Amino acid sequence: MGKYNCKTVLFILFALILLNKGSLYAQIDPIATERPTQSIGSLVLPANAFQFEQGFTYTDTLVLDGFFRLALSDLGEIRLLSYYNSPTVTIGAKVNLLKAKDYRPGIAIRVELTGAQVSDYRLAVMQKLTDRFSATFNVGYSTQFYGILALGYSFDNRIGAFFEVYTENNYTQLNTGVTYALNSETQLDVTSGLLDLV
Repeated sequence: MGKYNCKTVLFILFALILLNKGSLYAQIDPIATERPTQSIGSLVLPANAFQFEQGFTYTDTLVLDGFFRLALSDLGEIRLLSYYNSPTVTIGAKVNLLKAKDYRPGIAIRVELTGAQVSDYRLAVMQKLTDRFSATFNVGYSTQFYGILALGYSFDNRIGAFFEVYTENNYTQLNTGVTYALNSETQLDVTSGLLDLV
């Protein structure tokens, strides 16, 4: 199948939007992003929703990315991730197996393909702990098994903070950050972390 270039991905995305039946709307209320943590939650976008998430990472160099999500049903979404300095695009899907409700956990699976190869698969569990605290746990496999635990706190319906631990073999990373929802369609966030602690 080979590598996907940006023109191919944009064409596929445009075709999916045009072929998608029903009303397509830009965002949900409140916004539910997968930024800026490495963990993913169990939530998927509602049917016919489209969401774009733009970010950048700086370690030794600046890396820009674009993340597109399109829900074809309430159970799952198609996902496209592109790093602007790379011709390779990651295509994936996330399916919700159990919807979170009150204190019942939410469970989802995600699979990603880079080129024609499965590059990552993951199980995500989200649990509400109190009205303000939540926990997200991910376990997955890319080149080896990894685990992620994120604890989130909502100060109100606009401001949140999180602490996250990522571990893989002899590698551990700690991240912390804050999110601020400008409105139901726009979120600003920032995160910082310590890499390779082991």
